Amino acid sequence: MDKTTAGYDQLTRFWLDTAPARGVVVRLEQSLTDALQHHDYPPAVVSLLKQLAGAAVLLASNLKQSAQVILQAQGTGDVPLLCVEATDALTFRVYASIREHAVLPANAGIATLVAPDGKGRFVLTIAPTNRQMYQGIVGLPSVSDPTAADAGDAGDAGDAGEGSIASLLEDYLSNSQQTQTRMWLRADGDVMEAMLLERLPERAEEDATLAWQAVTAQADAIFAEHFMPFPYNEWLQFAFAGHDVKVHPAQPAGFACSCNIERVLNALKLVGEEELKPLITENGKIETRCEFCSKAYEVNALQFSELFHGVQAAYPVGPRTIQ
Repeated sequence: MDKTTAGYDQLTRFWLDTAPARGVVVRLEQSLTDALQHHDYPPAVVSLLKQLAGAAVLLASNLKQSAQVILQAQGTGDVPLLCVEATDALTFRVYASIREHAVLPANAGIATLVAPDGKGRFVLTIAPTNRQMYQGIVGLPSVSDPTAADAGDAGDAGDAGEGSIASLLEDYLSNSQQTQTRMWLRADGDVMEAMLLERLPERAEEDATLAWQAVTAQADAIFAEHFMPFPYNEWLQFAFAGHDVKVHPAQPAGFACSCNIERVLNALKLVGEEELKPLITENGKIETRCEFCSKAYEVNALQFSELFHGVQAAYPVGPRTIQ
């Protein structure tokens, strides 16, 4: 059985005919390697980015239009930014900002790295291509918060006393959508397996509650076990034994970067002409790289002039660049 047959770098939807639940599950492996090969992140950051990637692809699978899901953890810690973007086409890219000379514990969780002062925030953004953006923001828990113990992630790196990425998203989704939602994120070597389960209001309330509790208990149990690389139609039947599980055809998921020269020019325009003019004056061009994929871009004096004035201007060449 090859990795494609086993569902690697694929996502599938499913529902239970015999319980009030539907879900989606994804396994990422080579796609994570492709996304992370452009960076040299410490193990704790790699672990969190993998979890965010799994979660973002799950959420992106529910998009009904051309759009992006953007997950960001922001704070004042040694890792002030973690960012993952996923699209409705199930592609994703990752990035982290790490302070120079920071020493990060290998098992540090999201609050320790991003906001040890308890003043960080976790941001979920839905950005449609041709419609208004929607954004939801929740606070990152304090490292010392005794009520924010990790839950929902098997195989995560994370300090005790921190809220996990799965639990943060569970709470947010359950509150914002008024639908009970559970998420599981499991790392096993290079593989990240993620699952989202939603409760459906299809039966008498008491019966539905008991059935939902039983199904989530089964999911808890399967994610507490070692990773089992079975095809989805086998794995889901095993995970939810005793239920009639209906499985949609799997869809590929992978790394892709959406950077282009137009986005580079837009970013430079936000920086401003006065800030950038010395670079053009000294070097005759601005050199920069995409933070997600490290692709190099060059903006020459003509492009710079057209960006701010729509006319050409001449600048002498010098040695200074921006990366």
